[in-house]
Amino acid sequence: MLDGLGGPTIAIIVTYLAAKLTRSARAQDTAVRDIKYGPQARHRLDLFVPLGREPGGHMPVVVILPGYRWSKTKRARMYRPMAQTLCGDGMFVVLPRVGGAGAGLEDILGDFHQAVQWVFENADNFGGDARRVHLLGYGAGAHLCTMYSLVVPLKTWYAQADRIAPGAQLLSTARADQALRSWLKRIRRVQRPVAGLILVSGVFDIAGQRKYEAERCIEHLSATCRTFGALDDAEAWSPSAIVRSLRRRSAFIPAELFASSVLLIHGRRDSTFVLQQSQRLFRELCEIDVPDVNMKIYANLRRVDPSIALLAPASALAQSLLEDIRSSVSPSGSGAQGAQGHGGNDASAPPQDQGQAQASIEHTQEQAPDEHSQAPVENSQSQEAQTTDSGPRRRTRPDRDYFPHANLIASKS
Repeated sequence: MLDGLGGPTIAIIVTYLAAKLTRSARAQDTAVRDIKYGPQARHRLDLFVPLGREPGGHMPVVVILPGYRWSKTKRARMYRPMAQTLCGDGMFVVLPRVGGAGAGLEDILGDFHQAVQWVFENADNFGGDARRVHLLGYGAGAHLCTMYSLVVPLKTWYAQADRIAPGAQLLSTARADQALRSWLKRIRRVQRPVAGLILVSGVFDIAGQRKYEAERCIEHLSATCRTFGALDDAEAWSPSAIVRSLRRRSAFIPAELFASSVLLIHGRRDSTFVLQQSQRLFRELCEIDVPDVNMKIYANLRRVDPSIALLAPASALAQSLLEDIRSSVSPSGSGAQGAQGHGGNDASAPPQDQGQAQASIEHTQEQAPDEHSQAPVENSQSQEAQTTDSGPRRRTRPDRDYFPHANLIASKS
């Protein structure tokens, strides 16, 4: 529970409380609250409207799925300062309330589906760009955002496979495949793919997470065990396993079925959801040739919590996160400049074929890892080799103004 209190977290909280008590540098509240997005009483969302937008212009939209644990998705209020900070960076931010007392995993995903569908249908009305809708999730929220983004490719695969062989099985076990089909049937309306995903400290391999927790003798205390129950169904809720199955059982997967941009952010010393969770998903997304996949590793942090980091927007950690999110959401203009400094493609670089992947590694000041860190970490050199086989490799000069906790950025764009 205290895993996220390391690094700059306490200092950020103190700075935020001091600013709140003195009423200095407080961001203007631009939220329109309690907008109804579905038929149930709990279906409400807050829309944060950016100031200074041009009349008739359309700005990107970020939908935040609150909750580090699957049972805490209804606590949207804790994410309001974060949403307001992102809104001040030039984007609409939607903060829905999903789930509730006794809500199961499929209920939470159903609520989130309705909230995102509301955004697609109403983006033009409030000034957002329906072609640039991004999902941001932290912890369990990152897992749920990824599951949501797989609805379109999964429904497409099952529809095509059932025409050839009714009852075709995607996953390795019939029980897991049936659980996945059962969830997909509850989503009657197929929405368009979102433009991008921003996944922070997420868990994407449920079976691997359960095994890791069993090794630490905390499996009965973990929210993972309470949420997913039997291991037989774990594959149905593991985005890494689903993407791997889609790749292995498909002759060709159109890239337009997936989010075109994925940004993964993780703390190297995270001992709750370990770094390998993001690394596995990163590799699988690269294998299926998602157009723009980037991974950011904070070398000296445990849990990277954006709801805490963005409480103090002027802090180095907040500026680093904002720069990455801006680059992912707005790849042109100021965002492109940030992406260039993060191992992305230079404007002066030679053009590449669509199927060719380019990966780059950027190193900044790196400190020796804590010998007591409980999270196993793969060697950064092997990570470099895995992400650069399909294209040229380029090292960039470390940015002295860049946040020193970030020592490794792998990108495939």
